[in-house]
Amino acid sequence: MVRPSVCIQLVSTVEIMLIQTEPKSKRTPVRLRHKIEKAGAAKQRKQRKLAKKNPEWRSRLKKDPGIPNLFPYKDRVLHEIEEKRRLKAEEQTRKHEESKSAKGGTVEVTDEKVPDGASDLIDDESMDEDYPEDPSNPMAALLASARARAAEYHGASDEDNEDMIEDDSASENSTLIHPHAIPQAPQTQESSRKAYDKHFKSVLSSSDIVLYVLDARDPNGTRSRSIEHQIMAADGGSKRLILILNKIDLVPPPVLKSWLLHLRRCFPTLPLRASTPAPNARTFDHKALTRTATSDALLSALKSYAHSKQLKRAITVGIIGYPNVGKSSVINALTSRHKGGAGQHRTQSSSCPVGAEAGVTTSLREVKLDNKLKLLDSPGIVFSSSDPETVNDEAKKSASGRRADVGDQARLILLNALPPKQISDPVPAVSLLLQRLSVSEDLMIKLRDVYSIPPLMGAAAGDTTTDFLVQVARKRGRLGKGGVPNLASAAMTVVMDWRDGRIQGWVDPPGKDGKGVDDTAEGKEIVREWAEEFRLEGLWGDGGVEGEKMEE
Repeated sequence: MVRPSVCIQLVSTVEIMLIQTEPKSKRTPVRLRHKIEKAGAAKQRKQRKLAKKNPEWRSRLKKDPGIPNLFPYKDRVLHEIEEKRRLKAEEQTRKHEESKSAKGGTVEVTDEKVPDGASDLIDDESMDEDYPEDPSNPMAALLASARARAAEYHGASDEDNEDMIEDDSASENSTLIHPHAIPQAPQTQESSRKAYDKHFKSVLSSSDIVLYVLDARDPNGTRSRSIEHQIMAADGGSKRLILILNKIDLVPPPVLKSWLLHLRRCFPTLPLRASTPAPNARTFDHKALTRTATSDALLSALKSYAHSKQLKRAITVGIIGYPNVGKSSVINALTSRHKGGAGQHRTQSSSCPVGAEAGVTTSLREVKLDNKLKLLDSPGIVFSSSDPETVNDEAKKSASGRRADVGDQARLILLNALPPKQISDPVPAVSLLLQRLSVSEDLMIKLRDVYSIPPLMGAAAGDTTTDFLVQVARKRGRLGKGGVPNLASAAMTVVMDWRDGRIQGWVDPPGKDGKGVDDTAEGKEIVREWAEEFRLEGLWGDGGVEGEKMEE
């Protein structure tokens, strides 16, 4: 018989064992989970910050591991991939040849396709069979009437068609693509010269006033004297020419004042701030010369001329200039000031598309401002710096000719006349920019402040451009494999910063050194007469008479 004390001891032992073997909960407090999440997020932020500071280039794309060597069908898969590439290349070549033949007008029509007008002939034949010519049949009479109307329509004269086009274009704020417009933008300077006759002559023949838009940073670089002579000689001298100095917020007030005095010795010149600057652009404050005030001044001058002429038709204002000088922005500024009040920037409903790159406008575009004014936008034309007829083929093929071509391309790059895709080598443009900015120590200091780089050390060795681009590449992360600076990418960065106005720089007018000033009595007389027609007195100077003060 078991004693009671032993039973009590066994029961307590079993209870202790049950208490010890009871499983513990794996749940953790919410506070600990949040602490772990915060620690992980902080570690990831630290890693990203360190990765940004690391100058070594790393691709964000994961590398394709490829096909393992142990895969039994590796050769077959590689052969299929190569075959697909070959077929894709052949398809692209075939499409390219078809597009070239289509542009050349040598497209062959296969027998499977029905030629134009064949369906109409089939319908006419079927209608003839169903409805024979019978005066008593009403359907036959209807068919004869339709044929007579079709004959009258096809036999209409070209003058009637032109009248219909003019009637269709008379609607308010209508946008018209000119029939002589080139479907694509000029891709090179040579093609731009070929498109010159079509674009410029059509604008000149249909315009009463020509607005010649110039870049305020280099007005003479975006100006062509031969174009001005052609405008003055057109229609017996009845055309009116106004120089528009755009992008005035990128030059200081003294430089703008000097350029206005210089240009007004030849033609009436108005300053204009047609659009808002790019982000982080370093601009100057011109006080009264705001976007609203300059647009209103130009619009009132054009309306004064249209009112003084008292013509029964609308005055056509043609706008010409280099690519990316702001021709379309001028039209948008005028239309926004005409349609509705101060401070309204019509970005989504702009009359003409605009962009930071050159070549946005690819054809002639007519915008009707009101019953008295029509604006004609045109693609940018790269005018030749020298007469192309005087340059022979041997000079072009020589080394000096190649250097001249490189220098000409660098000049066009600094004028923002070439889109980035057409820039083959931006390094000469950066060399030309450094050469221009080196004239002023203040501009060089501002250039170094843009990229936070120390003074250039390559001046003694004669390789300032390379030293500058190496430092820019290191600061902006333009590095290749192994951390080698990519000079072409760094040069492209400098060109983009120059285009957007982040780098300050300008060309001083010729009047400062006393050279290149063409002050003629004929130019003064033209400016006085045209200033009266446009009522330019008081609009920041009255016609550019020498010695008079301008209001700032």
